[in-house]
Amino acid sequence: MVDKIINETDTVVLIGAYEVLGSPKAVLPTGLVDWDALTAANINYYAAVTTPAHANAGAGGNVTCAIAADSFTLNMTDSTEEEDKTLCDPGNSVDLGELNFDAEISGYRDANPAATDSDFKLWKNLTFKADVPYIIVHRVGYDSSTAFAVGQEIYTYYVHTDHPQNVHADGKKQKIMQSFIKKAALGPRNLAA
Repeated sequence: MVDKIINETDTVVLIGAYEVLGSPKAVLPTGLVDWDALTAANINYYAAVTTPAHANAGAGGNVTCAIAADSFTLNMTDSTEEEDKTLCDPGNSVDLGELNFDAEISGYRDANPAATDSDFKLWKNLTFKADVPYIIVHRVGYDSSTAFAVGQEIYTYYVHTDHPQNVHADGKKQKIMQSFIKKAALGPRNLAA
């Protein structure tokens, strides 16, 4: 596994999801939105949430500043190749199947478990339980406080949480690792209005 170093130009937003007839939908106050139709305004609803005290907290949030830079792997990998062919397919043809990706993120715990003003506490709240569906929106090129806007490129991943694991050495800051259960991914796309 190759770790990616997160820096000040990465943004990671978790958006609560719900699956309808096999298609993931983002949970928003206006209703469910297809994950491939998310707009900048939809994402900004959760991108503004950085602590559990925020008015929109509960189903998602901007967890960028809680993520441990040395324990962040969120990227597309090689697609699956389908080997089934018809009699009309050329002998060396390859059909691409599902888009594959890696999604393993560690975030820090807050020193104060009762904190409500902490991005670390938001990370813990959103990832403390297994089998919670999320759409992860990953943007590169803008800091996490910059609002999402039309034309910006995003990657979108549909995942479920797994059992969180504590990962830290003696005397080090405490971290929670989430090895997300991978469901589906959408390659890069530019946000539309």
